[in-house]
Order: sequence, then structure tokens, then C-alpha cells
Amino acid sequence: MVAAVLGEPWRVGLVAGTAVRPTTPRPGPSGPADEDDPWATGPWVTELAAAARDALAGVPDERVPEAVARWAGAEEWHGAEPSDLLPLAEELIALARRARAAGEQLYCWICL
Repeated sequence: MVAAVLGEPWRVGLVAGTAVRPTTPRPGPSGPADEDDPWATGPWVTELAAAARDALAGVPDERVPEAVARWAGAEEWHGAEPSDLLPLAEELIALARRARAAGEQLYCWICL
């Protein structure tokens, strides 16, 4: 959604973040983590950079449908219709606006 709001193609590293969970240190480059390691199994929580929050919070209401149309083209949505994603996008944008107004961050929970 951030890429769509910014009008940029998605790319690794577009949204910077800081891992906040697991709380154990990430394993070193000596090899993959074992299956009991939370870094291998998740879930993971990342604090998104303020720039991502601000990009979502700053999108003008009249540009939301255009951004959602771009977002709907993401591979992960498998051809979803923009009208299906509009309510979710509006909720994310509202959340980002509340977080920015309160001086708080956004977090992303990720699992496999």
C-alpha cells in the first residue's frame, strides 16, 4: 500500500522497519536458525519507519481510489478488485492518521 500511495514500484527496502519481536537476537551468518528458533518460525513484529506511516497518513482522500487501483495489481492480491480493497485501504489510512496525530508508530505482524 505504501508503494501504491507513493506511486512507486514495490521493492525490497521501500519500507524501513525495526524488528521488535522476537526479542532474542537474530542468529548470525553461521547458518539457518533451527526450528525452535523464533527467527525461523515467527511470528515477527516490525515497527515501520515513520516515513511509511506518514506516506499513508498523508495521502489525500481524493487520491485513495487511484492508490487502491495500483495496490490491487500487487501479485499478492491475485487480481482482487479495487472495490474489494478500498475498505481495508481506508482503515489503514485512518490508522496511520491517528498514529501520526498521536506521535505513535505503526507495526506489522507477520507470520507464515
